[in-house]
Amino acid sequence: MMSVFNFLGRPRTIDDQIDGRKISWLELFYDLIFAVVFSRITDGLVEHLSWTTILNATLIFWWFLWGWSETSGYFDNHGNGSILNVIIINVQMIFTGIGAIFIPEALHGNYTHLTIAFLLIELMLAAVWFGIAHYDRIHGPASRVWANVHLVSAGLLIISLFTPNRWSIAIIVLALIFNLGDVFFANPNLEREYQQTNMTHVVKDSLIERYGLMTMIALGEIIAGLYEAVAESGQSVALSQFIICIILIALVSGSYYLILGELHITLSSSIKVIMTSWLFILDIFLIFGMGIALHLALDEATLTLKLAFSGLLFGSLLVMWAIEKIAVSGRGTGLSGILVILLTLLLLVAVAWLPMMWMLVAVDCIMGLVIVHERYLAHRDVITK
Repeated sequence: MMSVFNFLGRPRTIDDQIDGRKISWLELFYDLIFAVVFSRITDGLVEHLSWTTILNATLIFWWFLWGWSETSGYFDNHGNGSILNVIIINVQMIFTGIGAIFIPEALHGNYTHLTIAFLLIELMLAAVWFGIAHYDRIHGPASRVWANVHLVSAGLLIISLFTPNRWSIAIIVLALIFNLGDVFFANPNLEREYQQTNMTHVVKDSLIERYGLMTMIALGEIIAGLYEAVAESGQSVALSQFIICIILIALVSGSYYLILGELHITLSSSIKVIMTSWLFILDIFLIFGMGIALHLALDEATLTLKLAFSGLLFGSLLVMWAIEKIAVSGRGTGLSGILVILLTLLLLVAVAWLPMMWMLVAVDCIMGLVIVHERYLAHRDVITK
């Protein structure tokens, strides 16, 4: 094993932290494959929208983002330019790309091929964590737990391949829950590790940067969907609507990076760190869903679709504010914070009854007010300090 590490290069140990670490070109390259994942899910939902495809899309999204989050966490703690890490991230990207091929059939409930792709990702990550457990003395106990959890999930995926479809999906969901909950199993070891190394529980700035870049990919998918809507619908999506939608995406992006872009999040436990990380991923999911709802509403401006768009946009803002409250003590608390949240909700719901063009204009105005309010809070905090 040591000779392999000598040849391929060793990952960083958990106590070899890099202050102010920036994400590497290798991580940026890996993130690009998720533009394909988002596009495949979007296309499938737009073409065959139903409650079944929505539920399947939700499951597929969280499986892929779990793999991304697990790999991102590994690189944040152990990443470097070694041959070994280059191989790991490229193999992970290949497996993710293979899985993306089978998204359309999984949206219709046929998970066989996609499950095999997830199984490959699962086994590779288990091998990665077993390798870290062998090499990193401090992080080894927690890494070994993660690896064993992944083996359990891999076993569930194998079982799902040989069970009737209605049960196989439930087993796939259970395997995902095990994956998302691995930190709960490893928490006792993690706490000993943090005490041993005197590390603090933080959502690292480099990971927040990664969440921001993944959000950018989701926003880019919305813009791509707008172009498709214009190309497919001819005059039904007017140029003025297209311009207002682009402004809306810019405002959503501005609010996201204004609220979350400069946060430094210190917490009291590994469980709180992972739960906050899930909030970032939930926000990506809501922004992604908002883009699909917008695409559909432009094509057929029903009240249901417009309310879905408003609800998903508000959900995204609510998650941003929740993360901001976790990170910034006192931010968004009190009666004024609650009133801002309720007023935003009421306005976004109310404008859904307007004609599509005027609804988009109104939503742009609401998002502009959100940005003004956040700038006021940031300015107030600077004066207070």
